[in-house]
Amino acid sequence: MENKAPAFTISEFGRRARITVRTLRFYEEIELLIPTQQNSAGHRLYGLAELAKLQLIQSLKFLGYSLQEIKSLIGNDTPAFAQLEKSLPLQHKLLTEKRDELNRAIEALERVQFIMREGKPISWTVLISLLFQMEHEQDQREWAKEYLSDEIANQFFSLPKELRQQMDMEMLDWLATVKNLMKEGVSPQSPEAFDVLVKLTELATKHVDNKEDLAEQLEKAQELMEAEEINFQFPTILTLEEETFLKEIGKSMEALYNENKDHEE
Repeated sequence: MENKAPAFTISEFGRRARITVRTLRFYEEIELLIPTQQNSAGHRLYGLAELAKLQLIQSLKFLGYSLQEIKSLIGNDTPAFAQLEKSLPLQHKLLTEKRDELNRAIEALERVQFIMREGKPISWTVLISLLFQMEHEQDQREWAKEYLSDEIANQFFSLPKELRQQMDMEMLDWLATVKNLMKEGVSPQSPEAFDVLVKLTELATKHVDNKEDLAEQLEKAQELMEAEEINFQFPTILTLEEETFLKEIGKSMEALYNENKDHEE
C-alpha cells in the first residue's frame, strides 16, 4: 500500500505550525507561500514542502529580512544561498544600527523615568530637547570633533550614566530658578540674574579639566558657526522668552565688565 505524504487544511496546518490562518492567507496573497495540493472540495492543502518553506521564511524573518526581501531571496533563479551570503554583511550592518538605536531609546527612557521619579518638573519643551540630544548624540560627537579638541570632546561624551543623570537634575533645578526669576520680574541687571548665568557656565564646564581652553575653543566655534548658514534651530530646554532673558543678562554682564575695565584704566 502506498504511503501518502501528510496534507492539512489551512486551519489544521496553522494550528500545528503555530501560525495564524490570516498570516498564511497573506503569504499566499503576496505569492510567498502557495500550497500546490488541493482536496476534492477545491481547498488548498499544506504538506511537508510547505512546512519546510515556512520554516525558511521564519528563519530569514528572524535575521531581520523583510517579506519582500525573503521573496526575492527564495523566489528567483539565483541560488538562495549565494544571494543570502552576498546580503549578510549589509543585513548585519542594518541590524547593528537598529540595535544601537534601540539602546539609545532605552537609555533615553531610563533618563526620563529617573527625572520623573525624582519629581522634577518637566515640560514638553524640556522633554523634546532631552530626547533630541540623546537621539542625535553621534551628530553632537561629530560636531565636537570638528570644532573642539579631541581631549575636550572625549570628556563631554565619556560621562557615565550616573553623572549624566546628575547633570539632568542640576540643569532642571537651574531651569526652575530661571523660570522663578522671570515670574517674579527680576531684572536682567540684578545680581540674582548674574548668578544664573554664572551657574550655567559652571554646569556646562563642570566635567572639563581645562576650562580656559574650552572657553577659547567655544568662542572660535561660535565665530565659525556664525559664518555658516543655519537653516533651522535645534530644540533646547529653553522657551524663546527664556532665551531672550538670558541674552539680556549676558549683555548686562558684558556692559558691567566693560564699564569696570574702563574705570581701572
